[in-house]
Amino acid sequence: MKHLLLMLLPVLISTGCSMQARFPGSTDQQVWTAMKAVAQQPDYQTAHYTKRWTVVDNFVEIDEDAHVIEIDRLLERVLQRPMTKPLHQEASWIFTVELVQGDPPGVVIRNRAFSLPTKFQFEAERYFSEVRSLLSGPRPAAAAAESDQP
Repeated sequence: MKHLLLMLLPVLISTGCSMQARFPGSTDQQVWTAMKAVAQQPDYQTAHYTKRWTVVDNFVEIDEDAHVIEIDRLLERVLQRPMTKPLHQEASWIFTVELVQGDPPGVVIRNRAFSLPTKFQFEAERYFSEVRSLLSGPRPAAAAAESDQP
């Protein structure tokens, strides 16, 4: 019995993880619109090369009334680090994203798949970062030019 419990412990720990983020300065509707956009068009290409993935499948189910998004995503990449052989990797994410209405509005993301909590935390932060980026809007040309100066 002890061995069975020890074998199931990682599964119990790694599923059901959740994270939450708040988005001050935005309305519920703005956050909901950004959540849907990030779910439907995830961006894995702008990160550091060791964090870049290609989206193979991205199944998204949106419940407009409950403000809940179900995401089932398959990613792959060939990681080529200096002086190493190419490494083919796949990742699968199944998670639920829910709008928490309020002032400020928030987003809760729940992992529904087997994964290490640290990997899920990275994926959740990536999702939140994309939402923040969409909510911040495009940078004015003058501000972008100034920030590019040394």
